Amino acid sequence: MMEIVVKENKFFMLLEKQGSKKEIRIYDEMNPAITMIKGSLKKGITSENIELLGVEIKEEKFEIKTIPWNVIATQLIKE
Repeated sequence: MMEIVVKENKFFMLLEKQGSKKEIRIYDEMNPAITMIKGSLKKGITSENIELLGVEIKEEKFEIKTIPWNVIATQLIKE
């Protein structure tokens, strides 16, 4: 069993599609997700098959936003 502690009421979901297979990974910070995206892109997975979502917990509701590729690209350059 794995447990993730949510910091500041926010976590990140990385969705990656490979054919009919879909993998979902959850991170408590954005940087590890960006590192995973970098590895996936190097393996030849296209940006159309990768999506990073920010999930914010607001009281009893979840707000889900797609992290735009310009933000991801900026973080990739910093690595």
